[in-house]
Amino acid sequence: MEEDDIHEIGEEEKEKLNDVDYLTGNPLPSDILLYAVPVCGPYNALQSYKYRVKITPGTAKKGKAAKMAMNLFSHMPEATSREKELMKACTDPELVAAIIGNVKVSAAGLSQLKQKQKKSKKGGR
Repeated sequence: MEEDDIHEIGEEEKEKLNDVDYLTGNPLPSDILLYAVPVCGPYNALQSYKYRVKITPGTAKKGKAAKMAMNLFSHMPEATSREKELMKACTDPELVAAIIGNVKVSAAGLSQLKQKQKKSKKGGR
């Protein structure tokens, strides 16, 4: 761990930590995940987050935009089963509360996911 410049903190420092210090936007595979918390902020501030979409003013309602983002996150290949569980545990009101106004969702891979869903709908009819 010292090679990666990672140092374990002592008991005295652990006592000084508050709940916010345990939050991360980019969990490590060794982390024990307890919750998923939807957040909204400037895109530059969220660059280090593992799961993020760009939200700009648009015509999509908050609920539809939230479902679109969650659907994208759950289909990402790097999403672990625990992360998917925690994402599903987020309720619609929690997701909608994190989003501001009518929006347009942009993200890498979003157009491919939409095309894949359209093909599956056409094939099922």
